[in-house]
Amino acid sequence: MTASDEPGYGEPISAETVLHVRFSTTKFTDGYDQSEVDDLLDRVIATLRAREAGEPGELGELGAEQVAGTTFSRTRFREGYAMDEVDDFLDRIATALAGGAPRTSATPPVAHDRVVADAPDPGATPGLIPPRRGWRRLFGG
Repeated sequence: MTASDEPGYGEPISAETVLHVRFSTTKFTDGYDQSEVDDLLDRVIATLRAREAGEPGELGELGAEQVAGTTFSRTRFREGYAMDEVDDFLDRIATALAGGAPRTSATPPVAHDRVVADAPDPGATPGLIPPRRGWRRLFGG
């Protein structure tokens, strides 16, 4: 079960929700370093547990700005977490820490550090049509 597939996706975030979240993993595409994401989620769990116990304001408590501003190392050719799922879940956490309602729209959040899929290839020769990709090219499609 992934972060967006879990029951209660549109409901407020609790420490238990964060504790049991699972992200899809990547290996040959970009992903986020798993240990860095797990470390942040551990801090989020501690913050949410303190708030649930009525003890906000502890030293080391995370705020929405810290969660939203966190960047992770990218992985390639080694296992990492799916970046879109982590980004979506961190948006929900930041909203919960800010005291707002979680995002329920179908519009994905904009990430400023992602590579745009339609960006031109810097090594491509201008004016040439890029070759077709995928399995269909093998069959003349």
